[in-house]
Amino acid sequence: MKKTLSVLLLVVLMIGVLSVSAYAETGIGVEPDQAMPDFTVALTDGTTATLSELLKEKDLVVLNIFASWCGPCEREFPEMETVYQANKDRMEIIAVSGDPSDTMEIIADYKASHGLSFPMGLAGDALDFITVPGFPTTLLIDRSGKVGMVKVGAFRELEEFESSVSHFLAADYSGQALGFQKALNLTPILLAGLPLGGLVLAIGRWGILRKAGKKGWHSLIPLLNVYKEYSTVWIGWIGVLADLCLPLGLLSNAAHLPTFIYHTLLVLSLVLAVPESLKLAKAFGKGKGIGILLAIPVFKQLGRFILGVSKAKFQPAE
Repeated sequence: MKKTLSVLLLVVLMIGVLSVSAYAETGIGVEPDQAMPDFTVALTDGTTATLSELLKEKDLVVLNIFASWCGPCEREFPEMETVYQANKDRMEIIAVSGDPSDTMEIIADYKASHGLSFPMGLAGDALDFITVPGFPTTLLIDRSGKVGMVKVGAFRELEEFESSVSHFLAADYSGQALGFQKALNLTPILLAGLPLGGLVLAIGRWGILRKAGKKGWHSLIPLLNVYKEYSTVWIGWIGVLADLCLPLGLLSNAAHLPTFIYHTLLVLSLVLAVPESLKLAKAFGKGKGIGILLAIPVFKQLGRFILGVSKAKFQPAE
């Protein structure tokens, strides 16, 4: 049993490492320590911003390429606003949407609703020389017009962005670049783990159903497997609704709906799944801790696998 789990975890780790490595090799067309090509972008107030003109007055220009639907972009903007307010006499932030579906009206409303004061607009064709690997992508351009830092992914916290800005605004700054940085992107890891996770979950549910005296092949049919499993201890349709919340959340992201819809669906999924999973764990003689783990994504797969292949015996819930 322990050997099987070790092999599964090793496979997941290897897939994750390979996925991250592939993502890290993505180039964007401009490199740290190289001169940044001049550009002019349109802004929401009807004006334009030109890099060479900005550098006549500022010691640092931060070019942030985002999308109106991007959750990580939305989370890092308050930190950027805080740092901007403290240093706007010496720095400028230009945030432009790189998503062709965004319009100037959408960005203007976005800026107003999020209380952002730095210039915002659209990338358009002006930044065609940049290949954006993901939103957000941020470039810090120093006073000499050189790319001092490239950040793919969001800044994790205020101190990280503040420290990067302070480096280029320091009185003793001598042109040293901070290089290329990439925030951990979990999407490739999650996508790579889906087939393995599905297989592990199917095996676990197969064992759970067989122990409960049901046909194991139900574990191979989406939604029916959830209904059959949960109906062994409670009303199966609640479990189906819990599992439906996850794909609905992913569809809401794909449709570029507000991020709160996605998070609401995730919470709803957990709320619906926990009572069912607690009863499932109890039916196999397990405690509440195991029951909660059976409801949480990722742990759900491993938890059901362990429950399905272990020596735990099913006993009808009271």
